[in-house]
Amino acid sequence: MSSHAAQRVPDGGERVDFVDPGDRVVAGGSRDGPAPHGLLRRYAATVCTDHAGRVLLYRRSSRARAYPAHYDVLIGGAVRAGEEYRTAALRELREELGYETACGLTEAYRHRVDDPHGAAFLTVHQWRADRAPRPDPGEIAWCGFVAPATVLGDRYAPLVPTGAEALRRLFLHAPRSP
Repeated sequence: MSSHAAQRVPDGGERVDFVDPGDRVVAGGSRDGPAPHGLLRRYAATVCTDHAGRVLLYRRSSRARAYPAHYDVLIGGAVRAGEEYRTAALRELREELGYETACGLTEAYRHRVDDPHGAAFLTVHQWRADRAPRPDPGEIAWCGFVAPATVLGDRYAPLVPTGAEALRRLFLHAPRSP
């Protein structure tokens, strides 16, 4: 059985692990199903920068499940069953932007978030891109490198809240949003 097939559940969806408040895997199930009571999902994302310190900003597809047509700086998604956060971040960079490798990818922070799908642990990575992205048009409607402070202005609205928080935490050193 291929590793891709092993990541599927009977309904055809992706298989994910659910974690307790200590970020320990305690259950598995469908990505599309509800998290068991008291358990959290896991997400991995990356903020990409260029040699000038600008961040890769993109506009999500109008067909995205969450935050359709919003701007974001976090390239990422669900951590699959048995997958580590870093491995998931690398997979998402490959799937969404065409980056086969990402030397120097580092974890910046991990924290609990509440998103449209429920409570989750989000691990944010940073990576300095060494080549131009090749975005997946099914996921990304537009992308380009933009100064972090510019992204937080009114020009790029609506902006995904967790992406805005990542910019403040990583580049502007502003306090976290409540």
